[in-house]
Amino acid sequence: MQLEKASILLVDDEPVLLDIAREWFQSMVAQVFSAADGEQALQVLAERRIDLVITDVRMPVMDGITLLKRIKARGLQTPSLIFITGFADIRLRDAYDLGAMALLEKPVESEFLIDLVRQVLSDPLKRWENQSDLSASRVLRRRFASLSSALQKHEVAFGRGGFCIKKAEFEEDDQINFVLDFIADKYVLLGQGAVRWSEENQMGIELTYVAEQSRTRAVQITEKSSAFIPRTTGPIREALAG
Repeated sequence: MQLEKASILLVDDEPVLLDIAREWFQSMVAQVFSAADGEQALQVLAERRIDLVITDVRMPVMDGITLLKRIKARGLQTPSLIFITGFADIRLRDAYDLGAMALLEKPVESEFLIDLVRQVLSDPLKRWENQSDLSASRVLRRRFASLSSALQKHEVAFGRGGFCIKKAEFEEDDQINFVLDFIADKYVLLGQGAVRWSEENQMGIELTYVAEQSRTRAVQITEKSSAFIPRTTGPIREALAG
């Protein structure tokens, strides 16, 4: 989606910050709505088509984490969502698992946020088409009997924006190349990514580029997930389900 056609909902309990953010976007997008807390945001979402929610995490009445959970639980349209916080309210790993596409720390520069919004709203086929020069970076190589067996055996788990896989010799923020070969499917997921977290023998990789021959299938594999990047390859979800 093009930025100028988008509807954005800003959620923050600080009126000054809402006014500043509204000024950033009102000349760039089709519609900008605002809410002072999660409860007000739910009312807007029930009445309007919203493409992206940019929400503070810590707020009175209803915080941003509860807002995202309520959106999913009530079966409302599920817009893209960016968390902004001034506190360590939630780990990046958990935010991605809930479905947030980014977790930013206050203060946020306008140009950075606008560029991020443009990226978040873009179609994955476009978002994943820009290749970086990672010729000096290491390669994550994994071979699986098939896609279905890899998922059933919890060897890998896909979200809308990346995948969780058993930890290799990479650290957080590493830019890597990856080759995931699903033999029976005759499909190779080939591309580049960024290590967003690496802990507990698991790591989360955000897709930053997917090779053209892999891209359409990658969208099909990832588009139905409720997570942006799953926090685990296994079935454990109870910690975030409430």
